[in-house]
Amino acid sequence: MAGHVPPDGRGGGIVRYTVELARALGRREDVELHLLTSPAAAGPLAELAGGSHRIVPLPAVPDALVPALERFALGRRLGSRFDVVHGTKHLLPRGVAARTVLTVHDLLLFDRPEDFPLPKRTLLGRPYAGSLRQADTLLCVSAATRDRLVRWDSALAERTVVAPLTTSPQLLGSEPVPVPALAGRPFALVVGDASARKNVAVAVSALARVVRHRPDAVLALVGPPAWGVEAYGPDHAALLASGNVVQLTGVDDGTLRWCYENCAVVLAPSLVEGFGLPAVEALDLGAPLVTSLDPALVEVSGDRAEHLPADDVTAWAGAALRHLDHPAADRPDPTRHRRTWDDVAAETVAAVVHRPAAGPVQRG
Repeated sequence: MAGHVPPDGRGGGIVRYTVELARALGRREDVELHLLTSPAAAGPLAELAGGSHRIVPLPAVPDALVPALERFALGRRLGSRFDVVHGTKHLLPRGVAARTVLTVHDLLLFDRPEDFPLPKRTLLGRPYAGSLRQADTLLCVSAATRDRLVRWDSALAERTVVAPLTTSPQLLGSEPVPVPALAGRPFALVVGDASARKNVAVAVSALARVVRHRPDAVLALVGPPAWGVEAYGPDHAALLASGNVVQLTGVDDGTLRWCYENCAVVLAPSLVEGFGLPAVEALDLGAPLVTSLDPALVEVSGDRAEHLPADDVTAWAGAALRHLDHPAADRPDPTRHRRTWDDVAAETVAAVVHRPAAGPVQRG
């Protein structure tokens, strides 16, 4: 199910996940991949599935109606045509005859509903809960997310499998594109949106303290276009006006790679993550990394990163200043033991093949 993937295949973490998993599944001889897409993306995404004959386009309906269509009407459309239906973003169709797999990226709709616009949390909350309880296999992106899911509903424990994500090969293989506003300047980097849970305000306030000692210090904020309420904190406007904060929106892979490879440190102060892909990207591209104590971020970075309390502005300022003053002369080789999307695909297939169907529960 790739109805959320735009025609150009670019987007945030769940879009990247869907595209890279599709590519990896398409390389396997034991999988015949079909993609459910929006009408606009049907042609451009045909290459991912191996041809237009393996594309199942959604009907043309307003975006706001797509979740309801996928949840309540799609099952009849798919019928018994497929062995497996994989929901890669929140939803599964009710009444589908196939074995069902749902990727669980996080439980933020239940844990932090205030972070989402009212229409999304209203229209998606119950269908997501119903899809979680329906799925034969729940594919969690981290052990932290699995633990949170089991706390939400302990009956789902036997159906959960962990298949961690990894960095996009498109990012790893891109040609670095310098950012003129950052080139030659000492900068820390935050990658992600500016919603409240990302805790960008702590990084911004930390920089406000850093510039008292290093007036030339810069914080680069790289993220997608705003999709909800943004929280930058009280120091943001002044630092943006002075040029100590540089914001980049919707950058390409080459620009993002250059930022990772040229920053003094990557800061990941998030309050809660399902996985924490920017942390893994930073490590895979050899950047020094500081994260919060969020269980998912600690899980994916381990002893390769420094971990700080999310609300300790003084500690974040100290870590940033230390890296800015003493940049790593020799960065670690990021290619050692690097996980691939073929690994993710193999674990996905194994989860489907080796786990018996649990008997779907049609709720929500």
